[in-house]
Amino acid sequence: MGLHDHCCVPNCNSRRDDGMMRAFHGFPEKGENVKRKKEWLIATKRDEGPHFRVTKETVVCSEHFLDSDYSGAIPPRTAEERAAADGRRHTCRLKEGVTPHYSDAEKEKLLKTRPSPRVRSAVPPPKKKPKPVSPEQAEIDRLRAALQQKITEVEGLQKRCGSLEAEVKQLRGNAFSYASLRAQSGAGGQGKQTSLFEFYTGMSAAEFDALYQFLDVSEENIISPLQAPDPSARARGGGRPSSLSLQDQLVLVLMRLRLGLLERDLAHRFDISESTVSRTFCKWINYVYLVLGALPIWPSWERVAATMPQAFKETYPSTYIIIDATEIQVEIPASLSSQSQNYSDYKSHTTHKALIGIAPNGCITFMSELFTGSISDRSLVEKCGILKQLQSVPPGKSVMADRGFEIQDLLVRTYHILNIPPFRGGSGVLQEKDVIATQQIARVRIHVERVIGQVKRTYRILQGAVPLSLEGSINQIWTVCCLLTNFKGPIINE
Repeated sequence: MGLHDHCCVPNCNSRRDDGMMRAFHGFPEKGENVKRKKEWLIATKRDEGPHFRVTKETVVCSEHFLDSDYSGAIPPRTAEERAAADGRRHTCRLKEGVTPHYSDAEKEKLLKTRPSPRVRSAVPPPKKKPKPVSPEQAEIDRLRAALQQKITEVEGLQKRCGSLEAEVKQLRGNAFSYASLRAQSGAGGQGKQTSLFEFYTGMSAAEFDALYQFLDVSEENIISPLQAPDPSARARGGGRPSSLSLQDQLVLVLMRLRLGLLERDLAHRFDISESTVSRTFCKWINYVYLVLGALPIWPSWERVAATMPQAFKETYPSTYIIIDATEIQVEIPASLSSQSQNYSDYKSHTTHKALIGIAPNGCITFMSELFTGSISDRSLVEKCGILKQLQSVPPGKSVMADRGFEIQDLLVRTYHILNIPPFRGGSGVLQEKDVIATQQIARVRIHVERVIGQVKRTYRILQGAVPLSLEGSINQIWTVCCLLTNFKGPIINE
């Protein structure tokens, strides 16, 4: 039995030899309208593919056409019609343009049982047996895979290096420097950010620029003679140049004086080594000490009298200088003899002691070198050199001090007067005039204590215990801090 003896419609079991006398019609041929052929495929729920192809033998039975679809004879539908035909088949022709269709029962049956064309055509291809691989080819494949893995790893490392370089660049950009602090000070150094520069250095950006210009620093003269006594060493610049600019180096030094930062902290902030911080600080503190220490801060009497506040003119017009002693705590040395010499009964700690003097207007006009903490106030005056300085002051001018400075006999040699609060007499009680004198002296002598407080508040390296590692530079540190305080101007505004 050929293919043309069966109806091609899915779920239709019509055959020519089943005795039902149905008519069978072929698909429109290629020469006819191609559109009609597509309509027949859609109507019969078929699609051409690997498992179905429309040929001359592909037919559709009359069960899928209506009586009105025929022109002339109509295929028998019922048993009576087939009996009347008595086995004789009539030629049944379809009208032009008709297409097959389903009955409602056939449509419902088809929807339940027939898969969609997409599912029907999704036939997995047959599995191909792998070809045998030679050992040489297997080794090549293995090496190729290993090479690709290494290439992937290298690309990942390159990306990581790029991100790390960007991070390092950003961190270096965030490092402390004169430029970064200056930029944050705003245009012209005004605004709230100005205090940031002053917080780190102890002075405004304008004061810093003035100091840097006054120091007239260069790579050649920054090497202190105390560190490079050999002229050829100074000419060579003292070795490898620093990675910091000269302004950045000065910022580093001022930050250590101002905030008392440790070398490790500064090394992290400026992205340099601790040894570089130590060398930079030592050479700069010596250089600034030499330059600022050469300034003539000891004024003439005429200058003192011209700038004397009204409070002094009314009570103590002959006052040339107000002196007081101050102590700076240092780390306890290992040597017992050094501990004994530096121990201060007043501070109950090892200290260094210095004498400081100010003019009546509050400017620092004298600061001695540091002595051991056990030295007395009288011995401090004798050894610090102020008596020699007073020889240039006209006779009859007075020195104001605290009650502990019993140095009247020392000032007699220079023909000067000592103003100190009076002592209690034998009765242990001050007379009324002595109380008034004590109050008057205290009212104006307090300014020297304010200046000492200003020095230590501004430069916190003098607060707490100065480490022994700075013992060789502590005199320079003390002197520079006092001289830089004068940059802030006098504390008395009269």
